Amino acid sequence: MSLAEKLREKHKQIIAKKPIVLNITNYVTQDFMANILLALGCAPIMSESQAELSDLIKISDSININIGTLNREFNKRAITAAKLANKYAKCLVLDPVGAGASKERNTLAGVLMPYANIIRGNASEIIALAGNINATSLGVESTHQSMDSVDSAKSLACQYLNTIVVSGKTDLIITKSKMFTNNFGNALMTKVTGMGCALSAVIAAFATIGSDDYNLTSYLAVIYYTLCAEQALKIATTPAKFKLEFIDCIYHPDWSFIEDQLGRIE
Repeated sequence: MSLAEKLREKHKQIIAKKPIVLNITNYVTQDFMANILLALGCAPIMSESQAELSDLIKISDSININIGTLNREFNKRAITAAKLANKYAKCLVLDPVGAGASKERNTLAGVLMPYANIIRGNASEIIALAGNINATSLGVESTHQSMDSVDSAKSLACQYLNTIVVSGKTDLIITKSKMFTNNFGNALMTKVTGMGCALSAVIAAFATIGSDDYNLTSYLAVIYYTLCAEQALKIATTPAKFKLEFIDCIYHPDWSFIEDQLGRIE
């Protein structure tokens, strides 16, 4: 089966299943994240209640934790959600937003990482999580190129036996023994807040279908996401218009375009 066929089949299965994706996430990008998941065919849930976590995780197909906006209650909720996801054997995606920018973010991410099946961040975040004291961060901005993080990503993957996704001009999907690379996408994606947050949610959605090969699943999610972004760029070339068109492309991808693009790398 070709890469395009695998991707299309995964997409069909998501639509048929309509997986529930629980998001314990920042309040800056919740709306965009929810709309992307809805457009993909999922049933997103956003929760800020500690009391309902157990009930929601039981019915969810995957859990996405994004540490973009922190406070004491959020930290408690995120840790509880991670432990419950592990208890109920639900795939957990961790988005360590801003790791390296503050001790609090590093500490929380450090507590959550052992529970995560998939960790997705930019190069600086991944380098910081691996304990590189020379890692620098401009808040949520990366100051490193993706390839700078390969050793750090491999170290994390070996330590926690999970999949590491590094977003950047070149995306990396890394496990203990394998690495995929992806060069689809465009610079306009960096001009819309929440693109990384929504990617983590889409990875969580893709992880609900099929086996627990989270390396391949994450790779397919990244390919789908970035090719939809390339499709959107054909119509919209400014940030606000691109954001709206991107949601529409997630909802109605041009499979001829996707197959043509993937045919060039196989």
